[in-house]
Amino acid sequence: MGTFISELRKSYQMTQKGLAAKLNVSDKAVSKWERGLSCPDISLLAPLSDILGITVGELLNGERNDDSPASVEESVDNALQYAAKAVKINTETILNISAAIFSGLLLLGILACTIVDIAIAGTFTWSLIPISSSVFAWLLFFPIFKFRLKGIIFSLIIFSVLVIPFLFILNNLVDSGGFLIPIGIRVSIVGSAYLWIVFVIFKILRKRMLMASAFSLLLGIPLSLLINFILSNFINATIFDVWDAMSFSIVIILTVFLFTMDYFLQKRKRTKSREIGRG
Repeated sequence: MGTFISELRKSYQMTQKGLAAKLNVSDKAVSKWERGLSCPDISLLAPLSDILGITVGELLNGERNDDSPASVEESVDNALQYAAKAVKINTETILNISAAIFSGLLLLGILACTIVDIAIAGTFTWSLIPISSSVFAWLLFFPIFKFRLKGIIFSLIIFSVLVIPFLFILNNLVDSGGFLIPIGIRVSIVGSAYLWIVFVIFKILRKRMLMASAFSLLLGIPLSLLINFILSNFINATIFDVWDAMSFSIVIILTVFLFTMDYFLQKRKRTKSREIGRG
């Protein structure tokens, strides 16, 4: 497509800047199209085709069509592929922008804490806590922004490996009364195991997200009880109280709702499949 656009533009003795002006885009965008580094937005296909004196099908094919059935079929196929590619590019762009914003906000927070701490104390004191927390948060969430589903695995590995060293860093920065490490290590191990189990559940039930969500919610009940048990061994905390009863009731209601929605969704799919089979 890029070569085709370049050839047609030159045949009209039009510069990249001139074509860009007609489409209200930058000349850098046109240059990227012609070099195959990016594609025009779907909304630009029709006006770009009009300017170059071709059809959208010809633009997608990268050559002039002969109106044969095979050529029409090829145009449709190219249109579908182009739409899928455009969606993928737009998604990647949004994720890259989100990752940049996330990283920028954390960096601004680190700079603000550093400046205030040094201005008041003359050295690093309390600011080391938000700085280390921000770095840990960036390591956890940046892979998800950058690599989407594949990034979740990296984030889980990073959390499992670095959460305990992170607790030791915090323990050296704050006065926890000796509870942070023994409680934090146990809770982080339980939490890490829960996250891995949830990941496996969604991996197995990737085609039934409602059911996966229901199982994940339901597993939150034993997780909460286990954490309460850990806390009860170190501080004056009950394993089960009225607040737990209320929260567990809400979880059970949501779980039943998700299971019900999954049941009717699967039933609807089976009905459609039978109708298609009869047709």
